[in-house]
Amino acid sequence: MIAIGIDTGGTCTDAVIYDVASHEVLSYGKTLTTKKDLKIGILEALRCLDQELLKKAEHISLSTTLATNACVEGKGGRAKLVFIGVKPAFVEKMQGTYGLPPVSEIYFLAGDAGQDVHEENKPDWDHFRTVVKEQFREFDSVAVVQMNPKYNDGKFELEAEAIIKEELGVPCVRGYDLYQEINVQKRGATALLNARLLPVMNDFFASIDSSLEELELELPILVVKSDGSIMSREYAMSRPVETLLCGPAASIIGAMELSSQKDALIVDMGGTTSDVALVKNGAPVTSASGISIGEWQTMVKGVTIDTFALGGDSAVEYEDNQLYLDRRRVVPLCMAAAKHPDMVTKLQNLVSTYAAYSYPANQFFMLLNEPENIEKYTPNERKLIASLAEGPLIFDEAAEAVGISPYIFKTKRLEDEGVIIRCGVTPTDVMHIYGDYTDYSVEASKLGIDYLHIVLRKPMEEICQKIYNLAKSRLYNNLVRIFMQYETGKLLSADNALAMEKLTGYIFDSAKRENGFQFLQPTFAAKIGLTGIGAPTRIFLRDVAHLLGTEADIPEYAKVANAIGAAVGSIVSEYVVKIEPCAYKGGFGNFMVTGGTEVVTFEYYDQALEEAKRIAGERAYQRAMDQGAKGDIRVDVAVFEDYYDLVGGEAARLFLETKVIGKAAAE
Repeated sequence: MIAIGIDTGGTCTDAVIYDVASHEVLSYGKTLTTKKDLKIGILEALRCLDQELLKKAEHISLSTTLATNACVEGKGGRAKLVFIGVKPAFVEKMQGTYGLPPVSEIYFLAGDAGQDVHEENKPDWDHFRTVVKEQFREFDSVAVVQMNPKYNDGKFELEAEAIIKEELGVPCVRGYDLYQEINVQKRGATALLNARLLPVMNDFFASIDSSLEELELELPILVVKSDGSIMSREYAMSRPVETLLCGPAASIIGAMELSSQKDALIVDMGGTTSDVALVKNGAPVTSASGISIGEWQTMVKGVTIDTFALGGDSAVEYEDNQLYLDRRRVVPLCMAAAKHPDMVTKLQNLVSTYAAYSYPANQFFMLLNEPENIEKYTPNERKLIASLAEGPLIFDEAAEAVGISPYIFKTKRLEDEGVIIRCGVTPTDVMHIYGDYTDYSVEASKLGIDYLHIVLRKPMEEICQKIYNLAKSRLYNNLVRIFMQYETGKLLSADNALAMEKLTGYIFDSAKRENGFQFLQPTFAAKIGLTGIGAPTRIFLRDVAHLLGTEADIPEYAKVANAIGAAVGSIVSEYVVKIEPCAYKGGFGNFMVTGGTEVVTFEYYDQALEEAKRIAGERAYQRAMDQGAKGDIRVDVAVFEDYYDLVGGEAARLFLETKVIGKAAAE
């Protein structure tokens, strides 16, 4: 089967044509991501591929940053949250935990399926219908989440959805349909975020459709989920929250496809950040608690990924005659100058003066996004925005445009809000000088380093090596930190992390010097290998692996592993059923099974277990079908029993609960 995989990252959009059966890359392409309109970058990436092979593909699979970006930036449609059976005081007490809005913005409806259904506890559907008609018309979608849905299979959510669709005709997200976990507020936050993302995903697919139409392609569209599996277009349109952090997940799946290592630390270094994940026994370690991003804490299950600020586009800065790597991304001089050749002339003029300044005179400013509300900015900020509309300005020019001395020129707010971005020296520029990567303007990179030579009064070779070593040192420090966290099972405290950074910095610097260690040589030895993906890893990872006493596997197509991960992803679904001591007032027996259409009680545990297995398997299978699975679907059921051991041995064990997890996967 031939598949197309596309990944839109923070810097680049990658595309591959992949033969899934033979595990062979047939064609690949890489272009810059167009954040204003992802369609442009995706279309350019598709045009880089072999057009004849493109027509032979059976489907196209995408990983997208859209949901993640919208979540971080607070964008999306207007959505209303309805809680059924939840007390306002309970939500107020949590004070916005999980990303929930203020209580005043949530509608609360009585109706707890876990309690005796007296008249005062039944949902008043007539009143709710009136409220929906009078108060909900301004919203694009509604999220409905009920307390204790396991007792009636989310019946209250279904009835509320029917009323909302009848009266408004807008999409409705049901929390119990998304996830079955107990935490109602976290379920509410996940459902609300999903509702807000619905129009975002609709717009995305509209742009994809127009791209494929332009290329005269009619292909089924699949989308990568946060755990690295895939789902159909239809499923993704109703559950966009499932795409949170799907880009790093696709990278991990791609690395596993390309590498033969079954136990490894996967290191994906891109332009802005490095993402690291652990693979054990051929499977990525996943998050049990759900993805947290920005203010939102969700129930979305995803690959456990540690992200830190290090990439090919990390800014190189100087202070007190010393170089350091900043944690923010800038546009490499080589990339910016390839698009704006006059930048080379400006750098030549700067270097020709042989003058050194305390401010980064070799940096440029570029307009990234024209703000919609220009009035909220100061007069000087508006002047700068207007000046940059004509093209990038070197530091002195930008300061002059607003009439401020370059020594006190500040642009932090505009940079933080993504209105403008700096262009400067980065590790990517050193790659161009060394010939490791030469797709853009080598001349601009050399001139940028020339200016650092003037400021620091050190040879260019020493400066270039220092920049590479700064990147390797930060990578080494973070990999040791991550190994330690997996080893101990807990995060390092701030003090311990700082001490670790000092120690690893000392080890790295001493290891680079001849006779660097005189009396004691501290080392960290990794017990598993490293797998590197992303273009920069082939430059930085091997030295770090050597220092860790292990090997680095960098596959041939490591630079497009994320797109390969999108292409090879398979459909996987899970469903959880619980067996608990019977507390259901409407049933008889010792054990109750929840997760089906109704609560079922049994006198004997074995009977309850058989029913739980049946429900878990059937519902996992149905979910796989809903996600787009076709053909053979394998269903496995796992049982996890939880007991409390009392004094007196095994006979005195107290039963707490059993989780029965059905897992269905397309063959």
